[in-house]
Amino acid sequence: MKAMRKNFAVSEGIIRNSTGQSNTRTKSKQRNRNRNSNEKVKYDEGRRNDGGKREGVSVRREKSMVEIEREVLKNIVGQDKQVRQIITAIYRARNFRSIKSNVLVIGKSGTGKTETVKQIAKRLDIPYTIEDATKYTKAGYVGSDVTEMIYNLIEAANGDYVKAQYGLIFIDEIDKKAGGGIQNDVSGVEVLKSLLKIIEDATFPYPLPPRTNEELFNPKIVQVSTKNIIVMFSGAFSGIEKIVEKRLNTHSIGFDTSKDAGKKANSGKITKKDLIEFGMPEEFVGRIDTIVQMNDLNEADLTKILMKSDLSIFMRYRSELARKGVTLVYTNDIFGKIAKASLQTDTGARELSNTVNYMFEQIVYEILANPYKYSMCELEPEIVEDNSKFTLY
Repeated sequence: MKAMRKNFAVSEGIIRNSTGQSNTRTKSKQRNRNRNSNEKVKYDEGRRNDGGKREGVSVRREKSMVEIEREVLKNIVGQDKQVRQIITAIYRARNFRSIKSNVLVIGKSGTGKTETVKQIAKRLDIPYTIEDATKYTKAGYVGSDVTEMIYNLIEAANGDYVKAQYGLIFIDEIDKKAGGGIQNDVSGVEVLKSLLKIIEDATFPYPLPPRTNEELFNPKIVQVSTKNIIVMFSGAFSGIEKIVEKRLNTHSIGFDTSKDAGKKANSGKITKKDLIEFGMPEEFVGRIDTIVQMNDLNEADLTKILMKSDLSIFMRYRSELARKGVTLVYTNDIFGKIAKASLQTDTGARELSNTVNYMFEQIVYEILANPYKYSMCELEPEIVEDNSKFTLY
């Protein structure tokens, strides 16, 4: 083992023994204490009590923007400016109630569009729903109606329709609804036009769950307002860079994956005119007040995600193996190899999971098939390409 220790560096904090687990529990308790210390209350607009009336509801005070930003950036890498833009838009909507906030997030798959919003919503403790625009059609046709988004948001609020009216709807793949010159496209542009009801101050009827036999046949209907619902859209908008190039009369921009591309955030800023030329209805684009362009992630970003992010799939494997009594041994240059291999596809950070899952496939089998047999697993650098390159002791 001494020879092995000369050749392989065990990264700081890799070994998970009883002390390490205790530290984890201590940190968890500390987080709970910090969370409890912030539980000063305010009154929301209330919810329906047993008598059908409104009553005040005490809720936790929101964390500050700076605190939320700091926490989210522990998970989201390479998008510092973009995270701040999204946080600002959400806080603006929640604190300036007279200003509607409709945000469009543009970026390739795996750049953190959805994850950023989820991280913020969870920390603000607001109900949210992630919707796929491709499954929706115009009302009256086969497919889901946009009204379903409101119902999904209420479900996310555990049936509290009042709380849902201050929630967040995140609609992904919105670029797939861009028009292609087809009139009355019930699954495309017509859906975008239907979304105008949610974007604006509209009301939707919602039948309350029955509490009596009479209400089974005659449910009570309440009106759910979208006035304070935060609506966010996202999509890759593949090909829009050509529209921007044409407008700028240059060929130097785009969603490339070169080393510096991720830090340029696409030198050509996408405008509303570009979106309209892409095929988005003018009346829809006109209601977007914030456009966020995500950076492409480069090898350095993916390496940082693996090493530093709280969402690192590699570190989760390390922790799980430690719970099984197995210490993971490796050199830190393995992270660069994983990042480089993951960049071969065009799915950003999402591909890291596929690469790392492949690496640990045989290791997991051996450890689970032979419990308590091994205490150490040594990874060879070549395991990224050949998942048999490891040794169990």
